[in-house]
Amino acid sequence: MPRNARNRKPTAVAPDSPPATTPGENNEGTPPDPQINERLAKEIRREFGFRMSQLPSKVMRSTGIVPLCLFLLWMLLIYTNHYGALGYWESFIHRSTDYRSQFTQTRFARTLGLDSPALNPYSLWRGVVVISFSTSLTYICIALLALRHELWHWKPELLERYLVDAKASFPGRHLPESWLNAVFNLYESEHAKHTRNRIQNRDHRASEDHRELLKVVHCVLRNLLVSSGVVFVMWMALLQTRFDSHNVLKLPRSMVPPLQILGWHIITDTFYYFPHSIAHTPRGSKGIHHKVLPHFLAEQLGSFLRTAHKTHHRSKANLAVAAWYCSITEQILFNIFPALVGPLVSQIIADKTGNSAVWGTHLITLYVWLLAGTATSVLAHTGFRTSWNDPGGHDEHHEYAFGQHAVNFGTAGLWDWVLGTKGTKATKGAIEWQEQRMRQASLARASKRTGIPLTREQKLVAKEQVLDYEWVDSRVED
Repeated sequence: MPRNARNRKPTAVAPDSPPATTPGENNEGTPPDPQINERLAKEIRREFGFRMSQLPSKVMRSTGIVPLCLFLLWMLLIYTNHYGALGYWESFIHRSTDYRSQFTQTRFARTLGLDSPALNPYSLWRGVVVISFSTSLTYICIALLALRHELWHWKPELLERYLVDAKASFPGRHLPESWLNAVFNLYESEHAKHTRNRIQNRDHRASEDHRELLKVVHCVLRNLLVSSGVVFVMWMALLQTRFDSHNVLKLPRSMVPPLQILGWHIITDTFYYFPHSIAHTPRGSKGIHHKVLPHFLAEQLGSFLRTAHKTHHRSKANLAVAAWYCSITEQILFNIFPALVGPLVSQIIADKTGNSAVWGTHLITLYVWLLAGTATSVLAHTGFRTSWNDPGGHDEHHEYAFGQHAVNFGTAGLWDWVLGTKGTKATKGAIEWQEQRMRQASLARASKRTGIPLTREQKLVAKEQVLDYEWVDSRVED
């Protein structure tokens, strides 16, 4: 077990064990049997109504929040194209233009020459500033929201030491002990509730060492700046085609964005999977690149990509803010370039076939694609399974990163499925996690029906972490 593995885990209690606390007595003076709730909960889990109530969270977890948002945006596009514009896109374009005008009039912009009319044909504001700002803001906001799980993971046994000191202090001696115990029990309960969602039984380095956290934040900010430079290059390449960067108020046809995004997803998976797979090929092993390149070149390529990628894998556990904690080389080759190839390729194909007016890359589709890609990248690194996000596949990838059992190299999973590198542990874990949630919900419903409160053990069993993998590959390459 690595040095940063958790030392404390909720204690599992068998369903038939006697309650640790005595429930309220009934009219005959004998305590009610808490196993009544257990038996009733099993019956509730077989009820059709209960299964239907659990279906939304199951579907949400299976599909993910980002695809669901994309589907809702598609529905909004269909409605707008058939029943009239809602005005949001037009308002955004006008506001963006107004902000650009205000910015170019500032002293800072005039000093840098950003108010030059020569820049207008390049639409740098829409193509670089808006994309860079919106993707960076998306990354930061989701990373901060994901920190709410980490805030509850300060170990209760550490807090308990301060609780003892607080009781012995002058204010503590004059406060009812039950008040202090209530505060501690509240934290312990929240700790147990959030722990059950953690996929791995370890913490990220940055969550244990503030110096590591500062290193992660510095690296991510640097990579966000690098990404802006790569976006600028992509934008300049798009402007060499028939890409329309000015007359963008007309929305694309309803079926074009989903088909384009599907195609871009496959292209991204292709350009991400193969270099990523090569980077994870263990030293001394032969990977897919050895089949197409001379041995010397294959070894050099493997060493180059492995070195570029190892920074991201300094910790096996995932942390949302560390999604883009990587070298500059990896940020360009793995995170940014694969996402930008699709829009450029589809525009070139549309130009060659004479269909750029319909099938060319639209600015709004490009915005949605890049924002969805950023959000997906951060959500894949949260390390917590929730009812609307399941990053288990990427946690499994981090666990077996440089070993013989390395899996899950792609983004869409297409090439993982074709080449047999798709992991199975995360799928099994997701099913067990969903079953645990159903048991928790059925116990709560059973307690409400019978009026018998759940015992403390029943609450903890319903909230405890399902999986405690026997992690095989304990090696982390530094």
